[in-house]
Amino acid sequence: MDENTSLISGKNRESGQSANGPGCKVKVAEGAVLLTITLERIAFYSLAGNLVLFLNTNPYAWTSYNAMYALLYFFGISYLMSFFGGLIADTLLGRFKSLLLSLLLYLVGYLLLPLQTSSNSYLNPCKHLNGPIPYKNITLGLMDINHQKSPFDESCSGLMFGVLTLIAIGSGPFRSNIAPFGADQVKGESQQANLTFFNWYYWCVNVGTLVALLVITYVQQHESFYDGYLSALICLGVAAVVFLCGSCSYVYRPRTGSVFKNIFTVLCEACTKCCWRRKPNSSLGDDAIEQPSSCLDFAMYRYGGNFQEGTVNEVKKVLKIICVFLTMVPYWMVYFQMETTFLLQGLHMNLNLPVESANVTVDCNPQNSTGNDDPNDIASKPPKLVAAWLSIFDVIFVIILIPVFDRFIYPRLAKAGRPMGFVLRVSLGMMIAASAVCVAGVVEHYRLKSVYQNDSMPCCRHTAQQKIGRTVYNAAEMSVLWQIPQYALIGLSEVFASIAALEFAYLMAPKSAKGIIMGLFYLFTGVGSFIGFASMAIFQGYWFGPYDNGNINCRLPCTENGGKFEIKLKCHLDNYFFFLAGIEVLGLLLFLFVVKICRIQNEISAVVRQKSQPQIISRRSVTERLKSPVSLQRQSSSDISVT
Repeated sequence: MDENTSLISGKNRESGQSANGPGCKVKVAEGAVLLTITLERIAFYSLAGNLVLFLNTNPYAWTSYNAMYALLYFFGISYLMSFFGGLIADTLLGRFKSLLLSLLLYLVGYLLLPLQTSSNSYLNPCKHLNGPIPYKNITLGLMDINHQKSPFDESCSGLMFGVLTLIAIGSGPFRSNIAPFGADQVKGESQQANLTFFNWYYWCVNVGTLVALLVITYVQQHESFYDGYLSALICLGVAAVVFLCGSCSYVYRPRTGSVFKNIFTVLCEACTKCCWRRKPNSSLGDDAIEQPSSCLDFAMYRYGGNFQEGTVNEVKKVLKIICVFLTMVPYWMVYFQMETTFLLQGLHMNLNLPVESANVTVDCNPQNSTGNDDPNDIASKPPKLVAAWLSIFDVIFVIILIPVFDRFIYPRLAKAGRPMGFVLRVSLGMMIAASAVCVAGVVEHYRLKSVYQNDSMPCCRHTAQQKIGRTVYNAAEMSVLWQIPQYALIGLSEVFASIAALEFAYLMAPKSAKGIIMGLFYLFTGVGSFIGFASMAIFQGYWFGPYDNGNINCRLPCTENGGKFEIKLKCHLDNYFFFLAGIEVLGLLLFLFVVKICRIQNEISAVVRQKSQPQIISRRSVTERLKSPVSLQRQSSSDISVT
């Protein structure tokens, strides 16, 4: 019996329409998938791009950090469901049916968003419960700085978290299945087909994000959230129609079955026999008796186990992939700052364009409000610049640089014999991400200095009052354009780290576990969101203040005693940014350590070499090829054919 069997027993042949069919059908299928992705991203970032502002303003008036917690919760659930979506696709429904089901749930959840923002009291359930939130002047001296208001104590929080959960459940499986489903459409076309597809997949993701951040967020901030969410709902509906229209041209791969049962069985047997150090099966002859390279080898038949060599090798590959994904968690912690802390920082900077001097007022009253001022008392016009627009610089960098790298830089480096491999790309991406939050920390440091300009009067706040919707933010005179470098650096880091990790997930995944591996990729992305949630909660009362209602300039309580000011808590978002930079550097070092220990580059080289030569090869030649490094630029995502 051949030892190189897959994790799933039985026939594992691909069925359905061949990808080598007419080129027109391949292009139609690929085009339908990419257009669906673009429209879905418009809907997703129409919600994620401005959710903090939506919850932080009236009538909901959530505190800023609880609004960020809600967004991080949404991201975390969405990416967590990506894993289960991949599992369902591989074991029960297949990718096409899973995508249809996820789009249906997505639409149902999104339908509730315009209702929650409707001015019609019969359609909006929160209108009955709360109505507009009246302004409350909470004095600093009466507050407990160690008590943080729970997100579930906020206005209409139950319904809001329910809607966010439903949308996250729909968006997660869509995300994990649409990329491998699209790769299935171009499979076998050429050696570069999948590398090119993933580049354009990521390009379409960012085009959709650009439209959402440029157009929909403007409508939300300057017109109404109802019109913005309704427009996004229409885009999502069109995406579902486009995806269905392409069904006649799609390549349908059969579901492969669950690999986790076999993975856990292999792990349990290997651990048991490794602990007991059972002798190899001597009946196989002297040639088979050799020292195992790892504990997992004890599960192989040649060492007395019950599994074929190919099965155990695929389990090894899955474990190595998981180790790499774990090291990228700090990167995702940094990445999610764009829609949370970066946005909140921008709301407290000068949003006027062209840049003009803000009408700064000085408030030295130690009993001033912790929240933002009453919008009914402010006569100033709302700023023209939308805070969420700064995320556009991240998107623009990605949209411009992906074609440049794909068509010019990567091919020229490969031709010169200096290909930019997976390890180098991810390392560069992590270093650039750490630089991004360092820049954000420096910007925040000088923003706070512009707010509190006189060290001898630490309670005197120099701010301009910016009216955004029905909320007024106490903003620094410093222009929001100073945020451009940090967003641009995040975009540059995506071009290297995020795309490389996505390609790595699909390239290295065993044929019987591609959907699940893509789900694991997004699962660890969600873990980064949840850890970001936890890290912010840990520093509550140290760098962040309670009951802020959006004000990150807080100094609590600021009281004068004998000519001296006593301040127990100073809000320091800059310290949090520097903390994230340190975490990212540690993540980079851990990544390099794991790559070296697990010999990831050798694994990638072996897979790329095998996939670039799809002819049937012997097991001995596979062993020889493990020793030969090959450029990542020759990646192809066709399955390995080994006998």
